[in-house]
Amino acid sequence: MGEHVTRSCCLGWDFSTQQVKVVAIDAELNVFYEDSVHFDRDLPEFGYVPVCVCVCVCVCV
Repeated sequence: MGEHVTRSCCLGWDFSTQQVKVVAIDAELNVFYEDSVHFDRDLPEFGYVPVCVCVCVCVCV
């Protein structure tokens, strides 16, 4: 098993009316992870209904 490497990073969360998106960047501002969930495409069983809400959050560790 390889060594565990610890590095500083920031997670940015974007909660919008159509999707939830996350982006992870390192201390040099390089994106090393990005993903999203589109409500209508990825979760059709919940019957997506647009609403007017947008929240962005950034967490640095």
